Amino acid sequence: MCGSAATWTERIAPLEGGGAVRRQRALAALLARAPSPGLRRVKAVPWPGGGWRLAAPDGLRFARSLDEAAAVLTGRYGPLVDAGPGDASTMARLPDGASGHALAVWAAALRHAGFSAEITTADFTLAVAPSGVHVVPCSGPPPEGARVAAAAGARSLSGWLEVAAGLAERRTGPGPR
Repeated sequence: MCGSAATWTERIAPLEGGGAVRRQRALAALLARAPSPGLRRVKAVPWPGGGWRLAAPDGLRFARSLDEAAAVLTGRYGPLVDAGPGDASTMARLPDGASGHALAVWAAALRHAGFSAEITTADFTLAVAPSGVHVVPCSGPPPEGARVAAAAGARSLSGWLEVAAGLAERRTGPGPR
């Protein structure tokens, strides 16, 4: 099933119960360690109804959804995530403890950075591509555990989910471990 920019994020992590704050933390973590230095100077604040206010040195911007915010940020300042040079891995385990909100932010960042990946969890399979995101419910945990499959760079991309989820250890410099 294919969802719109608003519905696929709601399907994997509904906004009620502090969801907007958890998404803001995840997006702030990616912005703070983004591969593009221009992104590190942007602040993102959730706006009523699922929108975002993006404040940067060159002015304010508004986005109607998380997916649109990732598109605006990537188009204006560069990608929020990247694949490590030389990372030819095609499969990686998803970090334990990553919330659905961090996953939603990360998936939007992947999409607008031009990556295609398939994320499999116990609850759903998420197919991310530059053309859109598709969510399919699952009926049980995958035998290999939660994972991301990509043409290349799967370990690096999984590391960015650690950053978004606040699981990456503090270290100097941008990017995942």
